Amino acid sequence: MSTIRRIASYGLLVSVYAVTWLVAVVGYAIPRRRWKPNGRILVTGTFFNPNWYLSHILPLARSGLEEVLLIVDEAQQPIEKVRFLCPPRWLAVLTTRAVAKAVWMIIAGIRYRPDLYMGYHLMPGSCSALLAGRLLGRPACYQMTGGPVEIVGGGYGAIDSPESALGRPSRLIESLATKVVRQFDLVVVRGNQAKRFLEARHPKGTVAIITGSINGSARSSRHDRLVHLVFCGRLSPIKQVHQFIALVDRVRCVIPGVRAEILGDGPLKAELQAYARQLGLTENIAFLGKTGDVQSHMVRSRVFILTSMSEGLSIAMAEAMSAGVVPVVAEIGELGDLVKDGENGYLVRPNCTEEYAARTLSLLRDEALWQQLSRKAIEAARSYCDIETVSEKWRRHIQGTVARASGHPRQHDVR
Repeated sequence: MSTIRRIASYGLLVSVYAVTWLVAVVGYAIPRRRWKPNGRILVTGTFFNPNWYLSHILPLARSGLEEVLLIVDEAQQPIEKVRFLCPPRWLAVLTTRAVAKAVWMIIAGIRYRPDLYMGYHLMPGSCSALLAGRLLGRPACYQMTGGPVEIVGGGYGAIDSPESALGRPSRLIESLATKVVRQFDLVVVRGNQAKRFLEARHPKGTVAIITGSINGSARSSRHDRLVHLVFCGRLSPIKQVHQFIALVDRVRCVIPGVRAEILGDGPLKAELQAYARQLGLTENIAFLGKTGDVQSHMVRSRVFILTSMSEGLSIAMAEAMSAGVVPVVAEIGELGDLVKDGENGYLVRPNCTEEYAARTLSLLRDEALWQQLSRKAIEAARSYCDIETVSEKWRRHIQGTVARASGHPRQHDVR
């Protein structure tokens, strides 16, 4: 069955990327008619938790747009200037969720005539956005939320994605995916590593670094920090939460009363709970599931742990840092854009439990060190990911992209 699944995935990806590229090239070659921008954009994606949704959609809604039209499976928390357009369930049953959202995007595009089409992740969201944009004569934006792993080897390493079913790298699919990415008018990445990766592949449009946003208003005194270690994220293979649990076990050998919290849900929850029971950590680790108020937990925590095998710039990490939690995270992806080793947190070798434990224990046993890094973590997160800063970046890049495509230049056109 796994072989059949790999072959089916391979055929699907080749077909989707080839068709998307062909439509994009032909659409780009057809001269666009000038139009007057109406301040609407059309966005599609899957939001696994409310905080991720708010961190990305709120700054779009505050970027000076008239309206953000959001194609999703079901409505999320209401936000001013955001309208939910959910495909009917019967369409998803007859086709698939991805196809239903792509069809709904084209229908919504014909009805509302947005200035820009945007998707999260290359497959399927951003491919749908590019197809709709080229068919309807509008620019398209790809948000590379997961970093280069979405493209390298055809995306086989992007766990929890359609590409992961490949099981091994594919040069052909990577080549096709790269051709598709080159066609976007705007590509948004989370950090410098992804920007360098894409610019080396010569995209037609702009590559911009825009992170998710944080509120940054929560505060706590050091005496309220009763949780020693905290993890926040989807409980999926790519996050390697088993390593977090193993770390708690290591720390318990030195601090028997260590307290840890795991915020989030996902397919591995039962397996992770069983692993914690096996290690005798049921009194040390609390599995709290999804929560709409992450900050209330962060302000009670001391050290934020991230053990992922791949990341963009983690918004959960930025939220933790803004609340004064010191990060001890793997040196992967874009995390080093925000975490400066030894200044506002620690970057450790991926999968090295010993190094995680050493850095974590140094923070838990040295109050002055923790205080120093905590202050710097707050400053870094709030200057880099503050919602007003992120909203302004979106305003400039959306205006610039739409101005170039529509033929109506605006004052803040950026390149």
